[in-house]
Amino acid sequence: KPPGSLAARWSLIFGLAAPSLAVGGAYLASRELADPFIAFRIFGLALPVGVLGLVIGWVGLLRARGERNPRAKRASFAGSILSVLTLSGVVGLGLPSAGFPLINDITTDLADPPQFLKLAQLEANRGRDMSYPQPFAEQQRAGYPNLEGRVLAVAPEQAIDRARAALESLPGTEVIDVDFADGRLEATSVSRVFRFVDDVVVRVRPEGSGSKVDMRSKSRVGKGDLGANAARIESFMLALR
Repeated sequence: KPPGSLAARWSLIFGLAAPSLAVGGAYLASRELADPFIAFRIFGLALPVGVLGLVIGWVGLLRARGERNPRAKRASFAGSILSVLTLSGVVGLGLPSAGFPLINDITTDLADPPQFLKLAQLEANRGRDMSYPQPFAEQQRAGYPNLEGRVLAVAPEQAIDRARAALESLPGTEVIDVDFADGRLEATSVSRVFRFVDDVVVRVRPEGSGSKVDMRSKSRVGKGDLGANAARIESFMLALR
């Protein structure tokens, strides 16, 4: 075979496969055609496949350099470019989330985290430990040092109404239960693309002449959350104003 032909062929194959995996994983999740975690893994496969396409493409370009095999050189170049574009897109999406602690349960009250009641009874959560993992506390303090509850100068009943409105303003969030007597609201929040479901609880307690509002957001799958739960809490607290 002419020099570089085999490498060029595989570079083009991997170069085409990488964006297909990225787009396919996102599409399967957004259309709810696959489990979100499986779809995310398919999406993640675009990274190693893209790296292979790029490396093999370089090999093909080196072997077909000059006029040894112009066709292989073009194919290697195309495979390399497709791989680079895919890697840039996938890594670019992940960069804003780099550096977040590898935890998936965030609360504004580490000493006494709000507890799930209604959501713990859902079929999807049966058998799951819904308590806050205390080993997460130190990592949360380091990763999100400014995350805290909010005191409102209104009675608890009014604070609950405001908390409900703030929850409903968050994208993908649905309020499941509101308990005025216990001062608790529970909701689920679904991510836009991969349709990951997070469980949310808001607790309202009297404090002085007003009310203290705390929140907890917990992912159902994965070890980390790429900062999604903390971002949700911050958005809620801003909407609560």
